[in-house]
Parts: sequence; structure tokens; C-alpha cells
Amino acid sequence: MERSISKIVVTGPESSGKTVLAEALAAELGVSWAPEFARYYVAHLGRPYVQNDLKTIYHGQKAWENWFLEKARSSTTLPCLVCDTDWTVLRIWEKYGYRTPSVLAENDDWEQSKNTIYLLCSPDFPWQPDPLREHPEERWLLFELYRELLLKRGLNFFILEGTQEERLKAALGISY
Repeated sequence: MERSISKIVVTGPESSGKTVLAEALAAELGVSWAPEFARYYVAHLGRPYVQNDLKTIYHGQKAWENWFLEKARSSTTLPCLVCDTDWTVLRIWEKYGYRTPSVLAENDDWEQSKNTIYLLCSPDFPWQPDPLREHPEERWLLFELYRELLLKRGLNFFILEGTQEERLKAALGISY
């Protein structure tokens, strides 16, 4: 079966189940998935991150996704990739964390992909502590920033709520 969607991006605020959903969805669909590049980068940075690191993470995430997408296209699986976040996280991270001009690329074609579906995860379950998470009280505010960004860009997205099982079932019900 040929899919018109080449990427399914799971996005949303911290501790909203993105990684668990991305991995489970990829397994159910029998496709590859790309973990979040920023998690690896920041965990091995050896110092607190600064705004300029977002530029490196942006380019790293883009290269990471392209590598996983090429790998998916050349494998025996369907030519589709599930991504545990993408550029949306970096745009919100920068907008919320820094009140200065952006260091990120403008009008990048990576951000204009029309054959991508976004699954926006609601933060409607308890916060899970993690050394790389910073905003337990701001998750709903951040969720609204994601929703506004996806709407402003005119991107195809679905909001997923409920338990991980309910989210997976809803995601599997979407026509890709």
C-alpha cells in the first residue's frame, strides 16, 4: 500500500506522551520512527544549553529525520516515518524560553512539508519527572502555543487526548 503521507509527527508539550506514542504507532504501522534529537544532544552537552544551541538542534533534528526517512524509503517497510517531535518543538521552545530574535532558519522547506500529519498530544495526564523537562506547570499554555503554530501554518493536525491506549487507537484511526 502506497501512502501519500511521508511523515507522521508526534508533537506537543513536555510529558504529554509523545515518545511512547511515536514508538507504539510506528510499531503498529510497521514503519520506522525517529527519536527526538534534542534529547540526545542536551543529555550529552556537558553544560546548560543556551539559545544558540537551538540552531544546532534544529539542523541536527532535520538531518536526523532525513537520515531516518531515507532509511525508511530504502527498507522493505512502507515509505513512511513516525517522528518523535520535529521543528515545532524548537519553535515553541525558543518562543517560550527566549524573548529575543530567533536564531532559527526562516522559511525552511522542512517546515513547509505538505505530506506530513501532526499528532498534537494533550497534556491531560500527570506530569512525569525527567531531568530534561522544565515546565510542569505550563503544559496547557505550551499546548495552546503548539495548536496556534499548527493553525497559523495551515498544517494538517489532530489533537490526541486520553490514555496512551486511547491515543494510539485514535492515531490508528487516522487515514494516512
